[in-house]
Amino acid sequence: MPIDLDSDAWKDASTYDPLKTEIHSLFRDYQEQALSIAEIESHLYENHAHLFPADLVGEDAVDGAKAARQSIVATQLERMYWRSEVTFRRVSPEGKADAGLYFTSDGTGIAPVAEIDEVSDPDPDSPFGTLSGRFREVEDEIDEEMSDLEERIDWLEFRVREELGAY
Repeated sequence: MPIDLDSDAWKDASTYDPLKTEIHSLFRDYQEQALSIAEIESHLYENHAHLFPADLVGEDAVDGAKAARQSIVATQLERMYWRSEVTFRRVSPEGKADAGLYFTSDGTGIAPVAEIDEVSDPDPDSPFGTLSGRFREVEDEIDEEMSDLEERIDWLEFRVREELGAY
């Protein structure tokens, strides 16, 4: 059943993502190691089974449910990768490690920015046009402020030197 966007249920709902939080926590616990999707899924399922609702992954512990959980983890890791929160490497079967993708934390990450030139002012009579035009105006204002500040600094340097008898 859909939820009305004006309802208290929607307004009071949380945007907190417990899966992402637990993945970050796991990476903090294993700062010097990289983990595979299967290892991440296994840890999360063993310690935080509530992160995988039964209606998404199924009731039983068959391979299908495990694959669904791994898919959920992989989707979250993909989002985190594109925001530079995690990095990954493909490990070949040589050595002790199992072959596959291994993930580790890559810092706090970034928030992607919308395509600025495509965001238009809804008012067709607006002098601002696209959002990029607004940023250009802000940049121009900052440049003017910087010029004013540089002139004031030059004047202050002149006055200090004058007081010290350098001129």
